[in-house]
Amino acid sequence: MKVLKTLAIVTISGIMATSAVSAENIKTDCNKTKCDRGAKQDRGGKHHRGGKHQMKRALKAAEITSEQKTAIKEARNAMRETMKAKRAEMKASGTKPVFVTVDGVDRELMISKSVERATFRANMKADMMEKVLSILTAEQKVKFVQALAESRK
Repeated sequence: MKVLKTLAIVTISGIMATSAVSAENIKTDCNKTKCDRGAKQDRGGKHHRGGKHQMKRALKAAEITSEQKTAIKEARNAMRETMKAKRAEMKASGTKPVFVTVDGVDRELMISKSVERATFRANMKADMMEKVLSILTAEQKVKFVQALAESRK
């Protein structure tokens, strides 16, 4: 039992030390080459660009009209409301699932909840993409898809 406790302490200490070193490397001046998390020189050195930034660039490339922009904002607001309702539903359930206990880890529950959340987020993202595509014209769809493909390179 003492061996397990010692092993756990050593493992946790190692993880904490590694995290501290990693955090220190990230805190360095990002204008230098140390911080390359998602930064590309051809994008002006912008960091952590993805998700909505890719969508914004793609919509700009598609040259959407103000009416289309309004429709997309409404779709985004509807998605936000759905997310709020889901969060409220989760809070209303009262209890958070307990994955780790003294007896061990409930792997099946942990995995099923993670898959459930990921599936919900992926469905929301796919729904939003479908709504955006339904708002665009055929020519705009081509420009939009090309811009998305370029942003993934």
